[in-house]
Amino acid sequence: MIIEKLKIEELSQVLELHSTIIPFEISFDKALETYKEMLLDENYFLVIAKEDEEIIGTATGICCKTLAVPFLVIEDVVVKDGLRGKGIGGKLMKALDDFAERKNCAYAILVSSDFRKNAHKFYENHGFTDSVRGFRKVY
Repeated sequence: MIIEKLKIEELSQVLELHSTIIPFEISFDKALETYKEMLLDENYFLVIAKEDEEIIGTATGICCKTLAVPFLVIEDVVVKDGLRGKGIGGKLMKALDDFAERKNCAYAILVSSDFRKNAHKFYENHGFTDSVRGFRKVY
C-alpha cells in the first residue's frame, strides 16, 4: 500500500469513493476546479491510500490560521468498504498528523455524523476525544 498526495488523474476514483458516504451530489467538473485551486494553496493536503493503482482510502487536511494558533481541520476520511480495520485509515491519519506537524498546527478537529459509531471509535483510537461539541450548518 502506498500513501501519497492525490494526483489529478486519480480524482474520479476519489469522487467515487466519497460518494459512498457523502450525502451530497458530487460534480466532477466542480471537483476538478476545486482541486486545481487547492493545489495552489499549501494549506491543503489531499492524501490517498493506493494499492495496485486502485484508490482504497482518502483524507483531506486543511491548515487553518487564526491570530492565536494554526489548527488542522480533517475532512473526507474514507476507506473503501470491506477494507476497513486493516490499518489503511491509520496510515492516512498518520500522514495528516505529519502534515499538521509541518504546518505547526496546535490541534486537529473533525466532525462525524452521530450515527457513525465505528468511525467514532476509529477517531478515538487515533487520539481524538469527544470533549467538545461540534455543529454543522448545511447550505
